[in-house]
Amino acid sequence: MESHITYPHFGPLTLLFKAILQELEVPEERIVNPSTPNKRTLALGSEHSPEWMCTPFKLSLGSQIECIERGANHVFQIGGIGTCRASCYGPLQRVITEDLGYEVKFTNIDYHLPFDMMRDLQSVSNNFNIWQTLKALRKIWVKNYSLDLTEHLINFYRGMEIEKGETDRVAKEIYDKLFSIHKVKEVKKYHKQIPEIFKEEVQIDEEADPLKIGIIGEIYVVLEPLLHLDLYRRLNNLGVICRNTVSLKKFTDLPAKLNPFVKEYYKIYREKARPYIEQYCGGDGQESVGATILLRELGWDGMVHIWPFSCMPELSAQSVIPSVTNDIGMPVLPLIVDEQTGETGFQTRLEAFIDMLKIKRENERNGKPQEKISWETFNYD
Repeated sequence: MESHITYPHFGPLTLLFKAILQELEVPEERIVNPSTPNKRTLALGSEHSPEWMCTPFKLSLGSQIECIERGANHVFQIGGIGTCRASCYGPLQRVITEDLGYEVKFTNIDYHLPFDMMRDLQSVSNNFNIWQTLKALRKIWVKNYSLDLTEHLINFYRGMEIEKGETDRVAKEIYDKLFSIHKVKEVKKYHKQIPEIFKEEVQIDEEADPLKIGIIGEIYVVLEPLLHLDLYRRLNNLGVICRNTVSLKKFTDLPAKLNPFVKEYYKIYREKARPYIEQYCGGDGQESVGATILLRELGWDGMVHIWPFSCMPELSAQSVIPSVTNDIGMPVLPLIVDEQTGETGFQTRLEAFIDMLKIKRENERNGKPQEKISWETFNYD
């Protein structure tokens, strides 16, 4: 039986999953792209999930069931070795779908096992050899740099744009262009142009005095709009510029992993966190603490810590974050989300937090003139 492949919806990174199958020349009719998840998707996954499982598991299961109903019979899921329940997503979801009467093959994509990952991707390609598969993957991790950059630029410009919607329009054009390019050299060339495109096409309020807020937490919730209730847009609409501190580069940036002279971003966060959490505690917990410390050192105003109910790594981070706040003076708003989270209370807490940060900043400035904000001063890469 011919396989019809699907994959998890993962916020903006969904574009990467779609692109890798295209680069492997998998025929379009064999790809079942997941739809943007909605409340029905989450309710469907919650109905068939163990109650104690985290919300990302429920959402990804619901998305998979929707795709299976549309004809998918081969699911590529992120999983494998790790001190987080994500390591058992694939096996458990396979059992659940079998109990529902579906015959579906599950393939775990585990970055700890790169050769296995290569073989799994090669197996669904258009008769690619290993070298051709590696070249296809290289295009994707190069595009991931540009995708990360674009997301950071969106959350900067949308918070200060004069004409509402202009940032989103420019971003869509960049996405369309980026994923229509198939040569690595051209992707790298376009990457350098992206900041200039935003600067030329999005008019911002030069007199704005926006707060700078970092987003920390569990990677799936931080990146998936349905789970974080469109947190970035909400902050931008309140005149705040923000930035997430997690990225799929943690798993896909092979050049950085092989280069002894490059220190990956998450390793920097872990070093910063060691006075509070000495050992890796699973997921993104240690990085959440380290990012809070680093952004305070860089002069940011506050952090939003968002994670799914029952996520143990982020609960470990939250147990020490009050001590971090007390020691370095960095306010952190904790937000726990699940399928029952209401938008009204969520919005109210954000607004109250921002009002508190504005008062705190005015007290700290004590009459000092504001610094002019620009992408160059905002970007800390």
